[in-house]
Amino acid sequence: MRQRGFTLIEVLFALLILAIVITTTLLVFVDRTRRLQQATETILAYQALSNEAEVRRRIDFSQLDNASISFISDTKILTPLQPYQTYVTVADTQPNLKNVTMVIRWKNGQRSARLSMIRADTGGTNLW
Repeated sequence: MRQRGFTLIEVLFALLILAIVITTTLLVFVDRTRRLQQATETILAYQALSNEAEVRRRIDFSQLDNASISFISDTKILTPLQPYQTYVTVADTQPNLKNVTMVIRWKNGQRSARLSMIRADTGGTNLW
C-alpha cells in the first residue's frame, strides 16, 4: 500500500533550511541597524567637527595657543553620543604654521572622529 505525505526526515530537513533562512535574515537586519546607527553617529560627529573648525578658523592666529582645549562651538548636536569627550590640540609645525586638531570620542573611547586643519599666519585678519 502506498502512503502519501512526507517522511520525518524530509520535514526535519525542510525545517532546518527554514531556520537557516530566518536566522540569516535576522542577522542581516541586525547588522543593517548597527551600521545605520554608526553612520548616524559619524555624521553627527563630523558636523560638530565642522562647526568647531569654523569657530577655530575665526580665532586670531596669535590667540590659537591660548584658546580653550574644549570645543568652543555649541555641542548640543552631540547629545545622542553621550557620554562623549571633545578636545582640541594646537601644535606649531613650522614658523607661522599651526596644526589645529579637533577630536570627539564616544562609546567610552571606542569610537572617535578627528579633523585637522593647518592655520597659516598670513599677516592679515582672522577672516582670511
